[in-house]
Amino acid sequence: MNGIELMESILSEKPDIPVVVISAHDEFEYAQKCIRLGARDYLIKPVLLPQLIQVVGRELSERHGKYKRLLEDSLKHKFSMTGMSSLRSHILNEIITGSVENSDDYLFIFEQIGLKLEGPYYLMLVVELFWDRVGFGGGAIQSLRDRNLLKYATVNIIEETLADWNAVTFYGQGNQIVTILQYNESDYTQNRAENVSKLNLIGKTLVSNIQGYLHMEVVVGISLLRLGLQTLPESYREAVNAIKWHALYEDHNVFYAEDFSLKEAVVRVNWQEATNQFIECVKTRRKLEDVKELVSRFISDISPIFESDDSTAGIPLSIAYRVYATLLEMKETVGDGYKLLDPIMFFQFPLTGIEIKKRFAEFLLDTAGLIHTSMTDHDMAIIQQSIAYIRGNFRNKGLKIQDVADHVHLSPNYLSYLFKQITDQTVWEFVTKIRMEESRQLLMNTNKKRYEIADEVGYESPEHFSRVFKRYYGESPNTVRG
Repeated sequence: MNGIELMESILSEKPDIPVVVISAHDEFEYAQKCIRLGARDYLIKPVLLPQLIQVVGRELSERHGKYKRLLEDSLKHKFSMTGMSSLRSHILNEIITGSVENSDDYLFIFEQIGLKLEGPYYLMLVVELFWDRVGFGGGAIQSLRDRNLLKYATVNIIEETLADWNAVTFYGQGNQIVTILQYNESDYTQNRAENVSKLNLIGKTLVSNIQGYLHMEVVVGISLLRLGLQTLPESYREAVNAIKWHALYEDHNVFYAEDFSLKEAVVRVNWQEATNQFIECVKTRRKLEDVKELVSRFISDISPIFESDDSTAGIPLSIAYRVYATLLEMKETVGDGYKLLDPIMFFQFPLTGIEIKKRFAEFLLDTAGLIHTSMTDHDMAIIQQSIAYIRGNFRNKGLKIQDVADHVHLSPNYLSYLFKQITDQTVWEFVTKIRMEESRQLLMNTNKKRYEIADEVGYESPEHFSRVFKRYYGESPNTVRG
């Protein structure tokens, strides 16, 4: 990994970190590329200590000033949230929730409120605020005034973050802030991987800025890009549904709908009434212990229907068939186990109320096991495909996380998260591990020179290879060879 690749990796993980490049390259093109990728300054070696202190101090001062200005602007607003009930926010919410049925009226409505949405391609970002996870202590915000102030400040942060984008941000329902991103024809025809990478960077930047300035946990859902204003309600639902995966991936804060399209095909994230809470738990929990606790609580809630011998089996049977329908939707991934859970065969009526209750609990637990295993296996299969791709391509000097992500049809952001969750190491740590193991074998079993081995395992510079090798094994390549 060269300096530019390292900078790209840093900014993709922590986009708010100021990056200053110190380099021996004095070519204008190289410096220009670094600045274009996001470097705040470019220093030519040798760098004197006073110069370095001045540059770093300036960046820290700008960061502090930005935070201070944001708070001052929020306070100057005097807690006035007249924009919350503005005609613009109201109308946009009516449109994205599908209340305005005739899409032909959209342009006329927008004209009346002084809004231009020309697209013609649109996607939705929904930012969900967590009132119970605010501040350094993770406390809850109860006051409506404080919540409104935080929503106002969040809108300001989003608008500033997306200042270079053709975006419209407004107050959504409850704890949501909604943004419509517009793309013209030239934007739409850009490389798909580049578009996905930009969207994930936008999401991570929004999370980083909001959490950094307001100390409030947020989750961002991003829809797919679609043609036409009439698709806004569908994109809104998609972004909201993407956010619901935060219950399953609690350490993740940005959810791009396309990352979950394969799962959505077999497990639709569609939380319904209380009778479907079991399904919700199974889809959004990694631990079977959590599922068992919910099953017990759910059965307790409906326990009156089991209390008499002549009680009807209608309610539990209806729930069982709803759960079984989910298994049928997932039959490609759950295997033949679903066949044993056909409600008629499983319950074997007639049964007393107490017998139904016992069988019902067994049914829910067995179903939970199948769905839970299926979800885990799906993620594992993706990581196995990623590992196989890395093993086959680690010698490629230009190998990037984007290449691996494209191979498994995920965004780099989500792949990095999933890879770390399952393997307990980052994608790049795994690439380095494979390269180091291969280079050690070559050192011990061949007479190839150091520069030949470096080239063979994917490093352009033998010096860089030696540094990585010593850092990884604690000894130099020459020492290993003896």
